[in-house]
Amino acid sequence: MKRLVVMVAALLALLVPAIATAQDVPDETPVRVEVLHDADGWSATFHFPADAQGWAFPRSNRARRQDTGWRELSWTVESDGVSLQRIDETDVLLADDGTVPRVVTVRFEPFAQDLLADYDPALLFTDGTLALFTGHFAVLPWLGNTQEIAEEGPDTEMVFRDAAGPLMYKGQSYDSATTRDDATYVVFGDPRLVTTDHLAALIDPATPAWLRREMVDFLPQTFAIYADRLGERAGSGKPMVLSSWAGPTPELYSQGGSVLPGLLTVRLEGEGLVNESTQALQGMRWFIAHEGAHFWLGQTVEYETDADAWIMEGGANLLAFRLIEQIDPEYNAGTELANSWQTCLAMSVDKPLAGASARRDYDANYACGTVLGMIAEGAAQTNGGRDFFDFLAALVASNREDAGGDGVVSVDDWLGQLVAESGDAELAAQVKAFVYQGTDDPQGDLCAMLARVDRAAPGCGAVAD
Repeated sequence: MKRLVVMVAALLALLVPAIATAQDVPDETPVRVEVLHDADGWSATFHFPADAQGWAFPRSNRARRQDTGWRELSWTVESDGVSLQRIDETDVLLADDGTVPRVVTVRFEPFAQDLLADYDPALLFTDGTLALFTGHFAVLPWLGNTQEIAEEGPDTEMVFRDAAGPLMYKGQSYDSATTRDDATYVVFGDPRLVTTDHLAALIDPATPAWLRREMVDFLPQTFAIYADRLGERAGSGKPMVLSSWAGPTPELYSQGGSVLPGLLTVRLEGEGLVNESTQALQGMRWFIAHEGAHFWLGQTVEYETDADAWIMEGGANLLAFRLIEQIDPEYNAGTELANSWQTCLAMSVDKPLAGASARRDYDANYACGTVLGMIAEGAAQTNGGRDFFDFLAALVASNREDAGGDGVVSVDDWLGQLVAESGDAELAAQVKAFVYQGTDDPQGDLCAMLARVDRAAPGCGAVAD
């Protein structure tokens, strides 16, 4: 779900009072890493539970701009008897002789630059606030005889502390945070937050003023509507939004970001975002709405296999369009839906949708998933529903783990909900054939499916609303 993006924002609000120590760890003997920020800077002290020739970092992707390992640019090993080495494409704490000492301390400067196909090690904000990605401290034993990372090993338990005061973890403020979650950020500093019942947002104070205003208005509405229409999201803490501003770089218009469990990150840069524009506004709204939808459709419930990615990506697409229409009565998603329709037709001739991810036709998951969502929306409307939210709300409610489901939405689950809404088993059979068998006439087949729920699209005799 890492996508190009639009984001922005503003700040207000209070930091939640510090409340002891955040902990979400089970009982077992882990590697323990103590990450500390104090007057001497940043350090990470590794406590290893067993002897090993080396400890390797599974996440060792290159820095995009420098095209080299990023740790060698920002980490310095202080402990004797061990060094940081890059072996092929893996960073390894390697013993100079024998085994790595049981305690190893590394000094580092947070690396706040893009990586290839991974999350930024640090997000730096212009007010001095900084967020560290937990996953880059996780290690596994290094098998020197095969020059490979062990497939299994102890968990990595990470402890984060800031001598200057509390830090933020999963939307809450703590004196320290202890976690084995290797897919989130911990925030250091004294951030000003936008806080509501449904989210906590940290927006760089240097973000262009018009973007801040839009974020302060749009973000709370987005998460409140999703919670109201889809139920409370699963997971602990509040969803968080971290939006950084890298400055008005000349001749640049850069909007990037990613989604992690319960966390949306954004990196904005370029003079193209300094002044308000319709393109930037709509891009920001779509990104927030689409990726915010994944806190429900993708995290509260997941898909079964990559062949089912259209359920999540197309579903988030259509939810985003409907949400923006609800917030902004002047917005009409017709053009975007028509574009999805045309993209789906172009990518579906004799190509089953279930094979899109394997073919790397990722746009088909978004586009055709949106079209199938329009069919589901029509079914919900024939059953007295308002829009696609009603179809999705029932699907999420019946499959979420905290309500007794398995936490997974399969194609059969999706089709079952379609029959429940439409009473039309033949329609479900047609959708299933499109997903798994493909068609040599995608326009004719999809038009026929839409007609069964009183909907249409370009080329079917009318345009879907």
